[in-house]
Amino acid sequence: MREVSDAFLLNMAEVSATLIGLFMVGVFFYVETGFRRLEEGREVFEPYFRAGTRIVLILYALPLGLSLTLVVLSLNWNRLIFALLSLLLVAANVDSLTRVRGVARVSGSPILLVNELLGTASVVVLVTLPWILGGFHPTREDLTWAILLSFGSGLFSVSALVMSALDTTKFEEAARAREAARGRRA
Repeated sequence: MREVSDAFLLNMAEVSATLIGLFMVGVFFYVETGFRRLEEGREVFEPYFRAGTRIVLILYALPLGLSLTLVVLSLNWNRLIFALLSLLLVAANVDSLTRVRGVARVSGSPILLVNELLGTASVVVLVTLPWILGGFHPTREDLTWAILLSFGSGLFSVSALVMSALDTTKFEEAARAREAARGRRA
């Protein structure tokens, strides 16, 4: 990889911070409106969306935090920050992975399951790649691979979360239609 400039890292931090803000606005809007409409399956969907929100925030915190610290701190501090964020990311990934089965079963949608499988693979790669490339002393360029992979995984996860919100709406409409059909038969 070519030498990574401070300008590139600061631009990555700016874009990541902007996406975190936009994501938070979207999550708060959906929590306010979307979950209020959910009648059936809320006990399954709500914890998964919370776990999904957590992992996306960590995925965007990694490029934001590492990009800023690579500009101003020594590499030892960056390695420590990367290790801590990696631990948080792996824990959040395990949490969302354990919750996805219930959502996939209730909704019948494969989008979230595919997202979790691809997301888990990308988490494994982005957590291990800098250590594989640089050994116990990854360089600025090695850590930049994690920044790029985390940023891309965050974008993919947001896309899957948005698509699953649409599936949740379809699921709820189907549940209302079943309920209406039962009411007409009675």
